[in-house]
Amino acid sequence: MTITSIWYMLTDEQRRSVVACLRNKLGFSLSDIARAAGVNPSTVHAWLTGRTAPQADKLERLYAAMPDTVERCLPEPPIGELDVMQAISVIAKALRTKALRDRVIEELSKLLPGGLRREIAYRVERDDIELFRAKLAAEGVSRDTVSYYVRYLVKFLDDVGWVLSPETLQRVYTIKQPRVMGKTAVALKRFIDTVVKVKDPQIAPLLYDAFKTVPSRQKNGFRVPTLEEVRRVWEEAHKITPCAAAVWGLMAETGVRLDHLLRARLDGLQLDKKRLLLGETEGPKRQPLVFLTEGAVKYLKEVYLPWRERFERMLRQRTERLFPCEELTVYRWLKEARERAGLPWLEPRLLRKFSAQWLLDRGVDPTDIDLLQGRSVRERVLFEHYIADYERHLRQVFEQHAPRVFP
Repeated sequence: MTITSIWYMLTDEQRRSVVACLRNKLGFSLSDIARAAGVNPSTVHAWLTGRTAPQADKLERLYAAMPDTVERCLPEPPIGELDVMQAISVIAKALRTKALRDRVIEELSKLLPGGLRREIAYRVERDDIELFRAKLAAEGVSRDTVSYYVRYLVKFLDDVGWVLSPETLQRVYTIKQPRVMGKTAVALKRFIDTVVKVKDPQIAPLLYDAFKTVPSRQKNGFRVPTLEEVRRVWEEAHKITPCAAAVWGLMAETGVRLDHLLRARLDGLQLDKKRLLLGETEGPKRQPLVFLTEGAVKYLKEVYLPWRERFERMLRQRTERLFPCEELTVYRWLKEARERAGLPWLEPRLLRKFSAQWLLDRGVDPTDIDLLQGRSVRERVLFEHYIADYERHLRQVFEQHAPRVFP
C-alpha cells in the first residue's frame, strides 16, 4: 500500500488528527501548514476546529512537502504478535530469494537508523516529542519555553530526516543565523539528556558529546543602529504588512521586549491615554506599560487596527491578543524588511539597545531608562510605591526624549 492511497482510507477525524499533530505536537504554525498544503491559514483553522476535514489531495501535498514529519503524525493501526510473526516469516522467505535479498536489505536499512549493523544513531518518533514536552513541564519549565525547545528541535529533525547521529548532529553548525544555531544546539542537548538518555542510555553520551553548544557572543559586540537605519527598515516593513511595521516601530520607540509586546492584549491599548498596558507585573523583567508617541497612536488607529480586523475576518477567528500574528511569522517579515533595506544585521534585539542609547545620549537619567524599559533596579520600589507622580514623571521623559520612528 502506498502512502498516497492511505489518505483515501482515513476517516475525516483521522485526517484532522494529522493536521492537529503538526500544529499541537510538533509546533508548526498555521501559516507553515497552509503553505505546505497549498491552502490559506483560514482553511487550516477550519480543519483544526472541525468545521471541515482536510481533502486527500491536500494531505498528499502536505506529505510531499515534509514526508518524514507527516509520517510521524499518521494514525497507526494496532499490530498484534501474529502480525509481527507473519511479517518476519515473509521477510525470511524473501531473504532466501537472491533476486529479492538486496531489495529487502535496502528497505530494512531505511527503517533502522544505523542500517542492519549497530551504529550510533537514534530515530526520533512522535512519542519522543510528547515525552520531551511532558518531562520539561514536570521539571517546571514554562509552557512558552517548552514550545520554544520543541520548535527548534522539530525544525532540525525535519532537516536531518528525524535521525540523530554524530554525523547528522554536525548539521547544527551549518545553520546560518548564529542565534538560531545556538538555540537549536541547546534544544538538542536538552532532548538528548531528557529523552535519548532514557530510551537508549548507551548511545546518549556519544550523541551528547558529538557537538557543542555555540558560545554566546561577547557582550557589547554590536553596533547601535542610527535612527535613519531604523526608519529604513520600518518603511520596508510597512510595505510588507502593518503588523510588522507596528511591532518594529513600537520596539524602536519604547524599547519594549518582543515577547511582552506579542503577549499584549487588545483591551490594554488605550489610544486616548497614549499608552499600552502590558500587564507584565511579576519577576525581574516586569513592565506594566509603555507610552506611545503621537505617530504611534495615529498609525495604530488609522492603519494597524483596520488591518487587524480584516486579518481576523480572514482567519475567522477572534483573539484577545493585540498582535494575532505568530512569532515566527513576525520574525520572517522583519527579516525580509531588513534585507530589503540592506541592513540584515539589524536584528530586533538591537532595538532595545537603540532606544536606551538614544535616551542616554540626550541626557536622560539611567534609572529612568531602566524603568521605561522594564529593567530591575533598586529604586523601583521607591518610585512605584512612594512617588505619587511616578507615571507622570516617566511620561514627561518619554514624550520629550523618545525617538520618533512612526511618521
